[in-house]
Amino acid sequence: MVLGRRRREVAAAAMLAAIVLAAGCAENRPQRSEPAPAPNSTPAAVATTTPPPGPEPLTPGRSALVTVSVANVWKAPGQARPIDASSLGDPVDIKGWIAAMTHEDKLWLVDQLVTQALYGEQVRVEEIRGAWARVVVTGQASHLDPAGYPGWMPAAQLRAGEMPATSSSAVVVRPWVTVTDGPRTIDLSYNTRLPVVAAGNNDVTVALPTGGRGVLPLADVAVGGPGRRPSSPGDLVAAARQFTGLPYLWAGTSAAGYDCSGFTAAVYGVHGIALPRDADDQAGVGTPVDRSRLQPGDLLFFSPTGDQRGITHVSMYVGNGMMIQAPATGRTVETVPVDSQPYARQYWGARRHL
Repeated sequence: MVLGRRRREVAAAAMLAAIVLAAGCAENRPQRSEPAPAPNSTPAAVATTTPPPGPEPLTPGRSALVTVSVANVWKAPGQARPIDASSLGDPVDIKGWIAAMTHEDKLWLVDQLVTQALYGEQVRVEEIRGAWARVVVTGQASHLDPAGYPGWMPAAQLRAGEMPATSSSAVVVRPWVTVTDGPRTIDLSYNTRLPVVAAGNNDVTVALPTGGRGVLPLADVAVGGPGRRPSSPGDLVAAARQFTGLPYLWAGTSAAGYDCSGFTAAVYGVHGIALPRDADDQAGVGTPVDRSRLQPGDLLFFSPTGDQRGITHVSMYVGNGMMIQAPATGRTVETVPVDSQPYARQYWGARRHL
């Protein structure tokens, strides 16, 4: 999200908060010591054992994969606070991190956190600075960088390489699903996408960013090739509504908390429709729709300044003059009238993708 847009969003969020108030409204485990050789054992046999190769180092200009459930992407390195510690290593506790923050803690994230990347998502490493990596999240289109969304991540949350190329992938369609990755269990958020390497009657085997394999129930994923899944407007609305009541999170792209454009991008992404990361960029794709011809699933955009780069908010139309949205810090995913304020006076336009 660009700084200008961030400032406009902060101003819009402050104004919205005033309206609402007025209305009442890499673990460090100790190394295990090896036992001494038994009498008459052959030390040479031990000496010739070759340890397994370690992970390839992160290299600027090369691809890497996110190895944690949800990775925060920051505006600058080293800006995180002590309260952010549980979100910085591998593994992470994103749900616990969010639960521990006060309202003021969450507001601090504005202009500090820029987006999030999900398990297995690919980035391009641009620079390594100490324990931090400057990256571009290649699956999140943005006018900020032709290659994707730029920001900084802890290097410990990345592994050099790319996912194997397969004919199909499995995308998580539940808010959360777990997968076993070696000795640990990973929580996979809605819209996490992993390559399918084998399929059974009730489950699929997927490639993991650590190089291993995991098994996911077919009931929890949608399997298909690249491109759009067969979907109806009602499918989009039903997918969005399962997050009703989920607290808003600035820059959020996971089922632990969404911001407005992270929410719409996730719902559309599960259905095979890739949207840009930010609301102003999302307004530049799709087919324009007159307000009198809205249908469920259409995206609605709001701009206090009346121009596209002034867009500060996106929601999804659900029918009968109502829209579902992730509105602001301190609020939750909700369904409200399109004509409620301040949205009625800030309405910019609509886009359709089905």
